[in-house]
Amino acid sequence: MNENKNIDSLRHFKPNKITTSYKRSYGRIGIKKIRPGRKGGLLIPLIFIIIAIFLTYLSVSQSKIYQIALLAEKTKNQSILIGFQNSAELRPTGGFWGSFAVLDARSNIFDSTIYFDTNPYKQDNKLLKESAVKLPGPMKQYWKDRPQSFVNANWPASFPESAKTLQWYFGQGWGDKSVSAVVALSSLSLIDLLKIIGPVNLTDGTEVNSTNFTQIMSEKIDSEYWLDEKNKSINEPKTIIKELFPKIIDKTKNLPRITIYQYLSDQMNRGRILAYFNNQELNLIVEKLNISGELLPYKVDYLSINNANINGNKSSLNITQHINYQVENQDGKLFSTLSLTRSHEDRWPYHQNTNYTRIFTPLGSQLKIIKLGADDITKSVSIQQESGRTVFGFWFNTDCGQQKTAFIKYYLPQEILNNKYSLTYQKQNGTLADWLNIKVSDKILFAGKFDRASNIFLNR
Repeated sequence: MNENKNIDSLRHFKPNKITTSYKRSYGRIGIKKIRPGRKGGLLIPLIFIIIAIFLTYLSVSQSKIYQIALLAEKTKNQSILIGFQNSAELRPTGGFWGSFAVLDARSNIFDSTIYFDTNPYKQDNKLLKESAVKLPGPMKQYWKDRPQSFVNANWPASFPESAKTLQWYFGQGWGDKSVSAVVALSSLSLIDLLKIIGPVNLTDGTEVNSTNFTQIMSEKIDSEYWLDEKNKSINEPKTIIKELFPKIIDKTKNLPRITIYQYLSDQMNRGRILAYFNNQELNLIVEKLNISGELLPYKVDYLSINNANINGNKSSLNITQHINYQVENQDGKLFSTLSLTRSHEDRWPYHQNTNYTRIFTPLGSQLKIIKLGADDITKSVSIQQESGRTVFGFWFNTDCGQQKTAFIKYYLPQEILNNKYSLTYQKQNGTLADWLNIKVSDKILFAGKFDRASNIFLNR
């Protein structure tokens, strides 16, 4: 049953009508008329009716559209912190949190009130004087004297961990407003929405569409705003967001409800919408929708490539990533070979993609070698544990028009040999599709474009 039919089932689900229809039609399909005195005569059709109702309910209740509607219903009267993750400036959970909004949800989502904060630095800079939390090592290399703060708080790859940290910093800097949930929207989700609703015109005549969204936003915020001397003292370069987003919301209101549900379902499947609630009941719905953004549990093998564009340049969407992963049994050990190729398209913003790559593997994996191009960088690789995984971290920078490949070889934990092989692969949230090839011994488990949040590959 597809999701459109599920919605129809919800809308027209009336058991009495189903029962009446059955009574009227059974005679036409060859079922003998049942006399009240016949033993068990009413029991069989009644069982069929109950089974039909149960299967219909089960199918509808497990559908993604139903879960989306249920989550929307249960978030009434809650305040939600919504972060706009800039996928062009990639960070571990999907993008840089350069701006955010607080949504006070109402019964009708479109009647809710929303407050935009387009310059979190104003409050964040105050926190820097009070915070003693150290920046993650890669960030520390660029900002030596800067401690951790709100805008850089989404370093943990697991979104629930980052969400808790973001919520804590929000409570410190914006104490007059408490929130009960954190939602992250990738800029890619807004680009896809513009494909549906069409272009939006700003007051200065600029047309913002799905093709130019990233470039227009960057030019308006990073360049044009600062041409006016008054703006240097006002220091609100992202006021364009306050104009653009309400217009996007107004156009979205006019979409058919089913179109909105289909759009949300698609974005969730691709890891472009994430959510974390303080309420555990709501988090269970989030997990069913597969939008928790947590690092998924794995039975045997696990792989996730996590990139962070540090020190700006907003070039992440110019990167195409090819992943070739092979597992072989060598002398009683499972040996993984990972080839990671990143190609930087030669187009705006014409800057180096300054990138820190982390490879998440099963806990206990042992690194043998990492080469970046022809250079052996094994000694400079950071090996840490995070979320019950062993993580290999290294700098992987590519210039405009450049293609570069990293070769990583490591041993998987010995206990994996005792299990039938399976791989849990998790794509980084807020990213474009990967080109993925997975091979176990001589068997290809997957080859092609991968644009889902995650998948489990079995060696059948």
